Amino acid sequence: MELGTLFTGSKWGIIELLAKEELSPLEIAGRLNTTISNISLQIRLLETAGFLKRKKTSNVKAGKPRTLFSLSDDFGFIIVFSRGFAKKKLVRLTKEQKEVLRKWIK
Repeated sequence: MELGTLFTGSKWGIIELLAKEELSPLEIAGRLNTTISNISLQIRLLETAGFLKRKKTSNVKAGKPRTLFSLSDDFGFIIVFSRGFAKKKLVRLTKEQKEVLRKWIK
């Protein structure tokens, strides 16, 4: 799978939500107004790519463990194109790089 396709549609929506907070697949489906089966598939793809991590937590109401997802790390997907040069690259961001990009992209 082309790396850029991981950052489109429902997968991008999931990444945007999980950048803010940990959520269960059911919560993600509700916020993105889609089915739990769609979200489960997209989560599997993102988790296989190494972008998400899961955490089991107890659910007091139902008495069953609940799975919450969050981003596994800070990444940057950089696309550069200019005359004579075109490149796409995924990089893990240091704290400093993250701050520079946050200011630069505002």
